[in-house]
Amino acid sequence: MKLVLVTSVAVGVTGGLLAWRERPKPGSVPLTLLMAGQCWWSAMVIFQIGTATVDAKVFFVNISWAGVALIPVAWLLFALEYAGYDEYTTRRHVVLVSIIPAVTLFLSLTSPYHQLLYLDAQLVAQRGVPTLTLTPGPWFWVIAAYTYLLGLCGLVPLLELVTSKVRTFQAQSLALLMGLLAPWVTNLAHLFGYLPTAGIDPTPVAFTLSGVAYLSALTRFELFGASPTPIRHARRSLYKQMHQGALVLDTHGNVVDMNDRAATVLQTTPDEALGRRLDTVSPGLTAAGETASGKRVFNPPGTRQSYDVSESLVTDIHDRTIGRIITLHDISDLFRMQQRLEVLHRVFRHNIRTNIQVILGHAGYLATHNSQQKAETLKQNAMEIEETGEKVRKIIDVFEKGRTDRENLALHSILRECTQAIAKRYPEVTVTYEPGPKDIVVDGLFDIVCTNVIENAAQHNTSADPRVSVSVDAGEDVVEVHIEDNGPGIQDHELALVNDGQETPLKHGSGFGLALTAWGTDIAGGSVSFESVEPTGTHVTLTLPVAARR
Repeated sequence: MKLVLVTSVAVGVTGGLLAWRERPKPGSVPLTLLMAGQCWWSAMVIFQIGTATVDAKVFFVNISWAGVALIPVAWLLFALEYAGYDEYTTRRHVVLVSIIPAVTLFLSLTSPYHQLLYLDAQLVAQRGVPTLTLTPGPWFWVIAAYTYLLGLCGLVPLLELVTSKVRTFQAQSLALLMGLLAPWVTNLAHLFGYLPTAGIDPTPVAFTLSGVAYLSALTRFELFGASPTPIRHARRSLYKQMHQGALVLDTHGNVVDMNDRAATVLQTTPDEALGRRLDTVSPGLTAAGETASGKRVFNPPGTRQSYDVSESLVTDIHDRTIGRIITLHDISDLFRMQQRLEVLHRVFRHNIRTNIQVILGHAGYLATHNSQQKAETLKQNAMEIEETGEKVRKIIDVFEKGRTDRENLALHSILRECTQAIAKRYPEVTVTYEPGPKDIVVDGLFDIVCTNVIENAAQHNTSADPRVSVSVDAGEDVVEVHIEDNGPGIQDHELALVNDGQETPLKHGSGFGLALTAWGTDIAGGSVSFESVEPTGTHVTLTLPVAARR
């Protein structure tokens, strides 16, 4: 038996050194400790066999507990790290699982003063060999049960890898399971008296087979060369960092997991949402209905964001439904663009059709009557068609620029050149400009937006003394541009057009100026608001993010 135990120590030392060389790879240190525990236990059995007195044998049995108690803890930590469950191997977890082994070691060192580990120790002759016979005490069964419990806990993650599609992981896991089961089965057989070992625990003998299995995993199957450790982390990281919001529901509709993106969309936190029913966390998401195109679209309250809601079932290996995964794909830009194109199409079609009908009607009249008034009407409608076409071209230009990287421009230069050009084009309008800080730089798209607002204020101003004033109110991160006129004001249904992004046959916008302003500002990351001015006029406030200062 000594020869086998010496072989066990030699194999264990070799395996431990190989594992130690792989530091700091996950599992290398616990596996080294596992091999150290096995070697220590085997070595103490060798010394125990070599002694003749009861006290000497009991001494080596007692100090062998240093290795015996270390093995299950090291095995569990190794299995968890190797399989990627390292969140359970923190210092706090290590301390917790080490409490009972530490108590066991203390009891073994103080064994002469109590009978918790052993009730009795006798030296009896078995087959002519003096053998130490120990009667287990109450704590012996505690540490025995605890050892098998940790062994089972470490077994579970390895069983998952046995069914892995990666053959290398399958081979590694099978070798590791062999390393666990060999001493495990041997110890159970000894405890229940199935092995004729003359009273000596043969578990260390099985460490020889165990060590060979671990060596095979280390060398033949590249235990630390191809590790499954990143799998769980990668999946978790992918789930957490995916651009789409994702949340997992159980069969009762309770939120059991969600990524950070989903928490942001639902305007909550995982701590608040997990464990609660989805209809209480986000009633709007639960009630999200299908659009005309058959999609479920969720609009979080108080925002202009839109999310395409898709749902898939989660099933277990028996094809039973155990939950649902809801993903939230941000379609705000697409949805907004679709709405804008619909509005653009309807308004464009309405305006062109109206102008053409007028032209056709008056052209027929002119064919038989020589009317200067009808001719002017024809000319005016033709000019309106041209103006509509120009506005549509500008809007399409804004859409195209919204999809590309744009240069930033100095806000002062934009407003100065714009007000000068408008004053020159509409000399009857008094255009004033009160500049703000000259170092503010904004998105170049605001050049089109500001020009459009100021031009509209001057162009449609029918006041007897038309005036347009432009001023700037600069903040740290945003700057407000105020454009105020004393014109006729903007009708409510046209404001609804740009605010709602929707249009009905009874609510046609008369032009594209407001749409160009609202959509351009939104694409550039700003906002716009309209206020009526007494007695007449409109105050437009463009809130723009400051891109830089120079």
